[in-house]
Amino acid sequence: MKIFLSLLALAVFPAALFASTSPPASMVAKALIFPIAGKASIGSYWGDERDAGARKHEGIDIFAARGTPVVAVADGYVLQVANDGIGGKSVTIQSDDYTWRSYYAHLDAQHVQMGQLVKKGMQIGTVGNTGNAKTTSPHLHFGIYDSSGALDPLPYVKTSPKISTPLPSGEIVYRKTKSDQPVIAKSSPKRKGKFPPEIKTAAINILTGIFTRKVRTL
Repeated sequence: MKIFLSLLALAVFPAALFASTSPPASMVAKALIFPIAGKASIGSYWGDERDAGARKHEGIDIFAARGTPVVAVADGYVLQVANDGIGGKSVTIQSDDYTWRSYYAHLDAQHVQMGQLVKKGMQIGTVGNTGNAKTTSPHLHFGIYDSSGALDPLPYVKTSPKISTPLPSGEIVYRKTKSDQPVIAKSSPKRKGKFPPEIKTAAINILTGIFTRKVRTL
């Protein structure tokens, strides 16, 4: 009985075996691919000073020609598609196992949408110099984060396989949510206002089963 319970515990809680240790970066690297499909070189590293020493570089910069395809290093879903003054046009991808995230910044173009499922090697954008990289040559700022914060991504990708042709973005498939709670969507701040396009699209997606959530409009 004790043996049976022990085996059952391992089957139900396999993650407990690895809770105290993480696999070495060299092992993880074999499961990832390099984030740029094409000729590229790493020109700036983790920990380099930024803003006259006010902060440290939390990633690596991979230089390539503008428009070179940027690809997802692993399977996951798009957690965020953003455009701001620092990272410029960026994409953040959550890993399939929810334990880490990959961050791609200074993109010239973004080819994915928030919530979209992505496969390893799929094109998510192109190399650029948006955000605070406008005065530098086109490059990809690539970062990896886990629950503890930013990690040095170099050990994870320096030996990863490189591809020359990315997988196409293809059909947009959204991650299903785990909640079936109703979603309240206001049609407009004004009583006779128009239904905002982004809310309308979200409502259609929900009602057609792309998400497993219900929607109710006010």
